[in-house]
Amino acid sequence: MKVLSAAIVVCLAIGASSLHVKNIACSNDVVESGTVDFLDVSPCTSDPCALSRGSTYTFQVSFATGAQPESITAMETHLYGIIGGVKLPFPGFNHTETCKDSGLICPLGPNKPYDYKIPIFIDPKVTIDIECIVEVRIEDTTTGKDLLCNKFQVKVVN
Repeated sequence: MKVLSAAIVVCLAIGASSLHVKNIACSNDVVESGTVDFLDVSPCTSDPCALSRGSTYTFQVSFATGAQPESITAMETHLYGIIGGVKLPFPGFNHTETCKDSGLICPLGPNKPYDYKIPIFIDPKVTIDIECIVEVRIEDTTTGKDLLCNKFQVKVVN
């Protein structure tokens, strides 16, 4: 009984430390017909998520591919911070190979659900507390079109 109680507490703690964040699709005319089910940041307990410098977070995107005619074999992930309308590469993100160490098994087929997870390290060199929009974009490098593109808000804090 004690083991079951401890397992329930651990599961509740894990569930409480991640959050489906409010996100919007990019206004981008090159997005293929993929759809995002949810975008999750872990650990996170508020929206916008407060990301502490020097910490690592997991961004998870649950999405479905569209009805593209062929499977998707080559993809790149792009992550940007948008501050005052200026789009900058997100500091600490170096995981551009979408099919590598992300939970995806490539090639991706048409009309199927997928979960994509990437670790994001918040660089301690970011010295100011700042709120920004994060844009995550997965590009089909064969066609040059985005498989998905979504934005969500975060706060980088001390």
